Amino acid sequence: MPAERLVLVSADCHAGPRPEQARAYVEPRWRDAFDAWLGDEAGRARRKAEHTGLAIYGDEALEDFGGLDAVRDGGMDGAWNSARRQAELEADGIAAEVIFPGGSEATVAPFDAGLMTYQYSQDPAVWRAGCEAYNRWLADFCHQVPGRRAGVALITLDDIDTTVHDIGALRDRGLFGGVLLPGGTGDHPLYHHPRYEPLWAACAELDLPVHTHSGWTPNYGDFPASLGIFLTEISWFAHRPLWLLLWSGVFERHPNLRLVMTEQGATWIPAMLAQLDQLYEMPMFGHLRRQLPLRPSEYFDRQCFVGASFLGPDECASRYAIGVDKLMWGSDYPHLEGTWPHTQTKLNEAFTGVPEAEVRQIIGDTAIDVYGFDRAKLEATATHIGPPSNAVVTATG
Repeated sequence: MPAERLVLVSADCHAGPRPEQARAYVEPRWRDAFDAWLGDEAGRARRKAEHTGLAIYGDEALEDFGGLDAVRDGGMDGAWNSARRQAELEADGIAAEVIFPGGSEATVAPFDAGLMTYQYSQDPAVWRAGCEAYNRWLADFCHQVPGRRAGVALITLDDIDTTVHDIGALRDRGLFGGVLLPGGTGDHPLYHHPRYEPLWAACAELDLPVHTHSGWTPNYGDFPASLGIFLTEISWFAHRPLWLLLWSGVFERHPNLRLVMTEQGATWIPAMLAQLDQLYEMPMFGHLRRQLPLRPSEYFDRQCFVGASFLGPDECASRYAIGVDKLMWGSDYPHLEGTWPHTQTKLNEAFTGVPEAEVRQIIGDTAIDVYGFDRAKLEATATHIGPPSNAVVTATG
């Protein structure tokens, strides 16, 4: 008999509009500003150079990636082309995906909104206009394949009441993937501050996960050391909201709030939780426990998840320390560092010796629960495109 198919959900993919697509989603009153921003190629290039100095990817890596058949034949067009995207993901065996901004060099993030929001000073109204334009485009993009794309919306932090209003409209738009917390907060306090309380309450009430995603760091300038510093610290800034929300009691006050930390590794988690628990339990810091009845690791177990992009064998080896039900596999399509177009090979490498029930949990079951995908629909889809279980699973239990 043919092997049963696995339901594969990527908890980390990326997409964005091409410039002409983006313009159609910018509010008319902002289109002249958008045209000026888009035409300022030198300014955009300068801001990028001032961030990391050198290009993030080396010439050799770009050449090797560009030489792959799927890339050379136009597979990266799926960053903005819905039909091409679906063909590439289904060829990879992926039944559903969670979409973050930052598609490819051919796409734009309107007014730099997205992973780099608050990277530099800009009129708050312009940041919001960029986020709104992207969210409108993303909603339509997700609607093209109903029930198989969970879009993660962009927000700003300048007026929390306005942000809460914007969040309230997300489900009506079909963006059920949650919201992306800007990695930087601009001139505003960090996320432990009480000003964000309405934001946490709204996301908890609407059952919308809040996300952190690697990509934001301070501006390191155009210096030889900048790229190395960026690569060293990029994940740390994505980790930081975990302890900001934890120590400020956000998880205690909002037990239904879920935090998803995506594309920032996973092997760091056991040591970090052990460190936080040690601080919490030390007698000299007993006053920390007055407002936090649970240990940090217990809040993590209750409310946190990891978008374990391009999961590797080392992360799988740590799955019990992290929590099998905390990990969500992601392909990172269409990025160079991801598993596409060799997802089957990467799955084999990551899950060698892992029991089938645990494989299913990590590659699909948890993401289905976190994002509210229709399990029956994805199971039906997987019967046609999902990877055969015997091609991934090599252990029993």
